[in-house]
Amino acid sequence: MKNITIVVVLFLQLLFPFRQSAQAFLLQPDEPPVQAELFSVAHEPGGRLLVGLRMQMLPGWHVYWKYPGEVGLPVSISWSLPDGYRAGDLMFPHPERFEFEGMTGYGYSGEVVLFSTIEPEAGDVLSSGIFPLTTEIEWLACGEFCMPGSVRLELLSPEPDLQFASLARKWIDRLPKKHGEYDQLLQLSSSREKGGVTVVKLEYMGAGELRDFYPYAPPEGISCVDVSVDGKLIELSLEGDVAGVVLGGVAVSTKGVFDVATPALGVGQGGMPGILTLVLMLCFAFGGGVLLNVMPCVLPVLGLKVFSLVGPHGEESATGRYLSLFFAAGVLFSFWVMAGFVWVLQGMGEQIGWGFQFQSPAFIMFIAGLVFAFGLNLFGIFEFSAPVVSGKVGKLASNKDIAGSFVSGVLATTLATPCTAPFLGTALGFAFTQPPLLILVFFTVIALGMAAPYVLLAWHPAWLKFLPRPGQWMFIFKQVMGFVLFAVVIWLASILGSHGGADGILALLLLLFCISIIVWGAAAVAGPGSSGRKRLGVWSLAIVLMLSAWQFFSAGAVQQAGREPAGGAYEDANGVTWHDFSPGLLAAYRENRQTVLIDFTADWCLTCKALEAGVLGNPRVAETLARLGIEAVRADWTTRNDDITALLQRFGRSGVPLLVVIPKGDLEHAEVLPEVVSVGMLLEALERAVPAASELDHHM
Repeated sequence: MKNITIVVVLFLQLLFPFRQSAQAFLLQPDEPPVQAELFSVAHEPGGRLLVGLRMQMLPGWHVYWKYPGEVGLPVSISWSLPDGYRAGDLMFPHPERFEFEGMTGYGYSGEVVLFSTIEPEAGDVLSSGIFPLTTEIEWLACGEFCMPGSVRLELLSPEPDLQFASLARKWIDRLPKKHGEYDQLLQLSSSREKGGVTVVKLEYMGAGELRDFYPYAPPEGISCVDVSVDGKLIELSLEGDVAGVVLGGVAVSTKGVFDVATPALGVGQGGMPGILTLVLMLCFAFGGGVLLNVMPCVLPVLGLKVFSLVGPHGEESATGRYLSLFFAAGVLFSFWVMAGFVWVLQGMGEQIGWGFQFQSPAFIMFIAGLVFAFGLNLFGIFEFSAPVVSGKVGKLASNKDIAGSFVSGVLATTLATPCTAPFLGTALGFAFTQPPLLILVFFTVIALGMAAPYVLLAWHPAWLKFLPRPGQWMFIFKQVMGFVLFAVVIWLASILGSHGGADGILALLLLLFCISIIVWGAAAVAGPGSSGRKRLGVWSLAIVLMLSAWQFFSAGAVQQAGREPAGGAYEDANGVTWHDFSPGLLAAYRENRQTVLIDFTADWCLTCKALEAGVLGNPRVAETLARLGIEAVRADWTTRNDDITALLQRFGRSGVPLLVVIPKGDLEHAEVLPEVVSVGMLLEALERAVPAASELDHHM
């Protein structure tokens, strides 16, 4: 129906090509439904000029907002400017709602003032010699019927017209404002499907009473067929596949008018997604879990897993099968613990994402100590040994093998969480918007995907024929893997240095020193010949001492203060200037209609570092950025940053790495690149951003 209406409107525009010089008369000269005039609002010396467009409609007539709804066309403005000058976006105050033959539209009746800006490029001074300036205004006016109209107007002077001062202030107050640029004022309350329509409920988290909500144009393929407001709850009825979609809009409250955006839509608490969407996302979750095994973050653990598969051949294949189940149990246990943390933190209103635990210096110290202990184990300093195991499993496998397999699963999961594998980013972005039960289901499926290759190899020993026969090489391989784990400790120390500097690294070294003494002492006192009760007592004491040391050093030397954004810039080896992310910087880029490439990264993400070296560090990328005039921004998520977390969620992601290209700084038209990106894919996205930006200019 909407498409038919637009076609009819365009046809009418061909029939009635009105052009006037100062005012628009749509019906007849003595009774124009719409009158329009330009005036200067404010002129900053040497800066930009704010221009007002006043439109007056006869009773019963209205014009349309930037998103007209299911019917209508928005008011548009097209300036004729000399070289060296540019015009800003047409700024719309919040609209009112209209009903037209059962369809909803948004616009203005009576009177409205829209705003635009004119400013010189490259910091030049605005010259009065360029006046008068000419602009063409187009609109669709509707009453009992609709008619298009247009007018060519002139702005005679940059000097503010004082007779319009109070009128301008009234409508400027109705312009949407940023509420801390990425503050998530809307939180997903629930989502459900009903008769082919997705009903989404959102809660307004801002201060004051919510009076109304006006949605911006939804993405292609989605229609917003109904909006209702009840207290602080907003209910949207959407047609189309809304999974992962972010919808912007204007919230009108007693405290002001704010430009807001929803979280990535999916299914929230109290609703269930469509079966096809759910099945697809679960497939993505399983596939992403499988691919975690080949991500660079997990490479050290892969060596341990391969080594553990070498032993169970022939008669010992049954032992290998049982141990693989304990490894899978460790993976499942770790993912379930993470799901529990997600529930608790989301229940407290926290914004979190995949790999959030690596933003905690205390956690990094703990995992570094654990990896270090594993390295000592591989050099034979001590052996993992569970105190009591009985039954059939105990007969098939030793206690140390069972404990080692389980803890290996925990370690593999822990080192995998900094990575976002292909498919996993989409699945996690969807999962983090789900109710607690579905979050648990998604984490379980990811865990099963991650454990599946190891379990399958263990239960099908014939697939291991490519491995050499057991021999001296196994002993050497085991020690090599010990050195690999020590390299992982060095990597973790570098991450800790990003959090706490030299003090953080010193604290970690002291912790590792204590662990070395404790492990050596425990092995000397409670060796293989000791009784089970003695080993249990010694290891219990060792665990208490290690935890005490970790608590002391992590609490005393490294605080979870987080790194404040530097707000500066640095130049890489290829001459690309990377600006530190801040909400204000992106707001400035949007204001200046500057195309931007954002790299979401973290020091603890090895995949991110590989992306920076192999793709972003390519000279062809640097040349393309310079040639197209695209700014580069780096959003560092090493430490907790709620602005970056909210922006990731806006793009339907919950972790790093992520590359996003934003034409003219307009987030609504951003292109989100996949998790695995080649140089060619990035170059194509950058080239696409230029015509996309030109298209945006055409519609502004």
